[in-house]
Amino acid sequence: MKIITAIARAAQLLFSIVVLGLSVTLAKGQGFGSAPAQTGYAAFTGAFGIIAALLGSVALFVDKSDGVITWLVDGVASLALLAGGIVFAVTLKGVHCGDEWTTFNNVLLNGGCWSDNQGDKGCWWGKDELHSRCVSAEADTAFMFLGFIACIGALIGSFLSGRR
Repeated sequence: MKIITAIARAAQLLFSIVVLGLSVTLAKGQGFGSAPAQTGYAAFTGAFGIIAALLGSVALFVDKSDGVITWLVDGVASLALLAGGIVFAVTLKGVHCGDEWTTFNNVLLNGGCWSDNQGDKGCWWGKDELHSRCVSAEADTAFMFLGFIACIGALIGSFLSGRR
């Protein structure tokens, strides 16, 4: 059971690192105004997933540290990653990476927008960068869901090995 838990922990760590990296990249790409709250939350979920994976990895080798605390941390990490994935999926609903109009009007992708006195809207990023940011945001969403699954797997493995 420890081997399965170790594999789940490795996946949890990998997916969380990817979530953190993609989220920070999206946040740093905000050219006008501050980054959307969704992006900051996604970065938090990635960082928390890394902490949970490292804590759980230590628990694989130190039996006294495996138990309720790691289960609680894994539970919170899994819920945080699930919530982040849902928030990104909802925010990206209706967005098609090849469609400049939907990407231009999406808060996660456009890098910040402004309007002039005539009501014309301008956004920070153009077509090529919007497509790249869209693909990154979709990947971030997918990795948050994968991180959630890995956290649940690690939680179950830890729980079952701790009950023996």
